[in-house]
Amino acid sequence: MRKHKEVIIILSIIGLPVLFYAILKTGHTTFVKLPIYGERVYDEQLKDTVFHTLPNFTLTDQTGSVISLKDFDTSIIIADFFFASCKDVCPKLNKNMEQVYYGTRSMPNVKFLSHTVDPDNDSVSVLAAYAKRFNAEPYRWHFVTGSKQELFDIAMKGYLVPVTKEDTTIDHSQNLILIDPWRRIRGYYDGLNEEDVKKLMDEIKVLQVEIYERSKNNPR
Repeated sequence: MRKHKEVIIILSIIGLPVLFYAILKTGHTTFVKLPIYGERVYDEQLKDTVFHTLPNFTLTDQTGSVISLKDFDTSIIIADFFFASCKDVCPKLNKNMEQVYYGTRSMPNVKFLSHTVDPDNDSVSVLAAYAKRFNAEPYRWHFVTGSKQELFDIAMKGYLVPVTKEDTTIDHSQNLILIDPWRRIRGYYDGLNEEDVKKLMDEIKVLQVEIYERSKNNPR
């Protein structure tokens, strides 16, 4: 009974819809879990198969700071791809990203990572001006650049999204991508679709419950 009360309290805090939360059964609690994307690979060190994870990266954000996965610690990451001179898709995409950004302001472990696909033109100063359009606080929402090859590799090999190199930019996905604290891909959402954006908001909350349950079962 005590465990069930704890579950109800944490679910109340994050406002999780009834559709997604626990199915309470006698003696234990069962939760809906999000899928994990990507093929499993064999880990020589662990001698076991493991899920695909986002590889580490070194990119520069809108403040000129060099960042890597270490800067996200155990945070949930919401990622997307854009370029500052885009006039149609990207402003709508990041406006919806902004909606998720404000919708999770009470969740300090949710951070945002927007990758330019036009590094030749999207300098740090351009990214800083672009970030201001969305009132992005740099400690929570990073707009990042790097070499074209680095960005191409992280899109294809990390986020597993299809991209093609154009003459000046990388043709990119319009997905918002949900990454869990263990750097696994947990969802893709059409960033131009309002229903998909709402689904992302709900599934962030589902993931928060999974994190909570895991922290109880595996205390550090």
